[in-house]
Parts: sequence; structure tokens; C-alpha cells
Amino acid sequence: MGELLVPYRLIIGFRVANLSRIPEKQKGVNEMHIFRRLITKITKLNNVYLLVGTVLIVSLSMFIMRKIEPETFPTAFDSLWWVMTTMATVGYGDFYPVTVLGRSFAMVLYILGIGVLGVVIGKLVDSFGNFRRMKEEGRLKYKGQNHITIIGWSKKAEYAIKELLKDGKTHIVLIDRLEKQPLVHDRFHFVSGDAAASETMEAANIKKAKSVIIFADDKIDDPLLVDGKTLLLTASVEQYAPKVKTIIEVIKEEHLRSFAHVKVDEYILSNEVVSKIAVGHTL
Repeated sequence: MGELLVPYRLIIGFRVANLSRIPEKQKGVNEMHIFRRLITKITKLNNVYLLVGTVLIVSLSMFIMRKIEPETFPTAFDSLWWVMTTMATVGYGDFYPVTVLGRSFAMVLYILGIGVLGVVIGKLVDSFGNFRRMKEEGRLKYKGQNHITIIGWSKKAEYAIKELLKDGKTHIVLIDRLEKQPLVHDRFHFVSGDAAASETMEAANIKKAKSVIIFADDKIDDPLLVDGKTLLLTASVEQYAPKVKTIIEVIKEEHLRSFAHVKVDEYILSNEVVSKIAVGHTL
């Protein structure tokens, strides 16, 4: 019986020894976990709050360092310079704390400042990326005026847009259901959505447009359906922006009588030079 108790006591002692070491091993892991959670919470902050918080951290750090070491940082600008170079991990070495309290505060600023500044820079980069992505996907509102709005992307629309952009001053807004903008130009803006919907026309700022060109949908084979869609879009534009000049393309001449009850400034029968004629009417 005594022989069995010896290994049992050894096992118990081994487990107790291991348990006593767990807090020491996990201490660093817990600290890293807390730091990661802090950074995660910072990244979820509103951009305005994050900006205000960063300004407060910089301002307080500048004030504190001047109070701790007034001889090392004789002016507020010197203190600000040191704080910014420290947070940016540049560290030119022209200014640095010499007291224990000053160096202790510097270590806190290293950890806190680097994390906050890194998040701010990351959010700025993300903001530029989001803006570019939203522009490409047609999710940005156009706020200009006296522009030309073109509804429907096609080869004819592409030719018309390129011709209009040659004058060096005309701004074009295209409305279509494309996933991404089909053309890249500093005076070309793409709005994705249903052209008959009021929110899409609002995003294209049609009320302040110089004119609207509605091209026939070349993806539909039946001329009756094509002109029927053009009629629906024309009525929607008239209801939303009755004062804007409207130019439409009609496939069949016999369908013109169907447009008698909607306001249309110019009718263009579909042919090989429809784009050139449309451009001439808008200028």
C-alpha cells in the first residue's frame, strides 16, 4: 500500500507544480489578448470619434511632456514635434526625455500612440479605397449641374459620350444597371440602378441636368418592347423633372404616336448616325 502512495503523491505534486506555472506562461498571452481587443474596439469607433480622440491624445501628451520636462521641451512646438515623431515611430533623436517619469510616459505613448495612429492611417486608406469602389460601382450621387444624363449603355451611347467629352467642358452622367462603370474619365460619372426609379434619378441629379438622352435598349430584340421601355423611361423622367430637355431614340416610326402624351423635345429614329444627331441636339 505504501508503494502505491508514492507514485500517487508524485503525480499530485507534478500537477500542482504545472498548475502553479500556468499564470506565468499565460501572462504574456493575456496581455497580448487585451491589446488585440483594445485595437479591435478602436477600429470599430466612428471616424469622427477616432479623429477627436487622436487629437486629444496628441494634445494631452504634448502638455504632459512639457510639464514633466520643461527644460527638455522648452516650447509647445518642440513637445508636439516629439509626440508626433514618437507616435509615427520616426524618432529623429533631436528631442527625447531624460527623466525616469518622462521615459515612463514615453513608453506608454509608444504602445498607445502607435496603435491609434496605425488605426487612423488604416481608416484613411480604407476611406479612399471605399470611395473609389463606390464610384466604380455607381453608388455615389452626382452633385453637379448643367450636365448631360444618358440613360442606357450601348455602343451608340459609348460613341455619343466620347463625342461629348471632346469639347473639354461637358460632364456626362450615365444611368444603367451595369456592375461597374464602363468608362474612366474625370468628367464622366456613373450611377447604377433602375433609371425609372426616383432615387436613381435623384442620384444622377436629373433635375439640374442640361438634357437627358434616352437610347433604345439594344439588348432587347423586339422593337415593340424596346420602344415600350423607352416610353416608360420618358414618362418617369417627365414626372420627376418636367423642365429638363429630353431627347429619345425610337426604333419604329409608327410607334411615335404612342409618345404623344409625354413631353419629348426631340425624337430620333434609330439609324447609323443616331449618336451624332443626339450629340448635335444637346449642344
